[in-house]
Amino acid sequence: MKKVESQGYALRDCGLYNIQTKAVLAKRLLVSPSRLTRLTNKQDRYRCWTEPKKSGGTREIEAPLDDLKDVQKRISELLGRVRAPSYLMAPVKGRSYVDNAAIHVGSQCFRLLDIEDFFPSCTEKRVFWFFRTVMRCSVDVAAVLARLSTRNGRLPQGSPCSPILAFYAYFDMWETINATVESRKCYLTVYADDITISGESIREFDVWRIKQTLFKFGHRYNRSKERAIINRPADITGVIVRGDILLLPNRQHKALTEVIRKRSSAGTSLERNAIDRQIRGRIAQAGQITRHLEKIGAKIASA
Repeated sequence: MKKVESQGYALRDCGLYNIQTKAVLAKRLLVSPSRLTRLTNKQDRYRCWTEPKKSGGTREIEAPLDDLKDVQKRISELLGRVRAPSYLMAPVKGRSYVDNAAIHVGSQCFRLLDIEDFFPSCTEKRVFWFFRTVMRCSVDVAAVLARLSTRNGRLPQGSPCSPILAFYAYFDMWETINATVESRKCYLTVYADDITISGESIREFDVWRIKQTLFKFGHRYNRSKERAIINRPADITGVIVRGDILLLPNRQHKALTEVIRKRSSAGTSLERNAIDRQIRGRIAQAGQITRHLEKIGAKIASA
C-alpha cells in the first residue's frame, strides 16, 4: 500500500489520555479549575451567523467566544500532535490536498464520496465515547470535554477542535472502512468530509459496505456528489490524477489567465496589489503540485 510519512506520538501519549480528575484536565488545558467550571456551565458561548455554500444553500457558522475558543484550540493542538493514520489527510499538519490526490496516482478506478452535513452529524454522544473509551478518561472528565467541544448536542461549524474531533469521534467507523478498502488492495484517503477510494478495480459490493458503515454511524453521503471514474482522469480535491502524474485542473489554468488579464485593466495601485496577491496565490497552488512531483522524482532517483 502507498503510504505518507507519519509523525507524532501514539494516542496513549497524548496529553488528554487517561485523565481522571477535572483538576488535572484544567492543568492540561492551561486554565484554572474555576475557569474550567465556568466554561463548562456557561450557556451562551457562541456567535452564530449563516454563510452561503458554493453548492447552494447556506450553512450555520457557530464561532466560540474567545475564552472557549482558547480551550478548543488547546484540545485541537493536543490531538493534532497524535500520529495520524496514513489515510487521514485533513486535518493533519504537513499533509495537503496534493498529498491526498497523490496517494491515488497510478490507479485505474476511483470512487469519490462526500459526507452530507458532516459536522452536524457528529454527536456529543460520540465525542464522549471517544474521550471515555479510546482516551480512557473518567466519566466526568469525558463529559466535560464533550461539553466543551459541542453545541446543542453536536460538533459546531466554526470550532477549532471540530475538524479533528469529527475524525476521532468516529475512529472505529474510519478503521472499519479502511479495513474494507485494504482487504481489496485498494487505497483510501479521507480529506475532511471527502472520501476517495481507488485501485485497479473497485467492487460495488465493497462500496455498498462502506455506505452501510456510514449509515450505521449516523452519517449520509451526498448522492449528487458521488463519482465513479474508470480509466480516465479524476479530479481529487482540486488536483487531476491522470495515470502516473498529477495536473492542475484546466479551470485553474483558466482562472490564472483571467486574473492576469484583469491586472492589465486595473485602474489603481490598490486594485493591482489585490490582483497580484491572487496571482501569487494561484502560482503557489500550482507550485505545490510541481514540488510534490519533484519530491517523488528525487525519491525514485535515490532508490
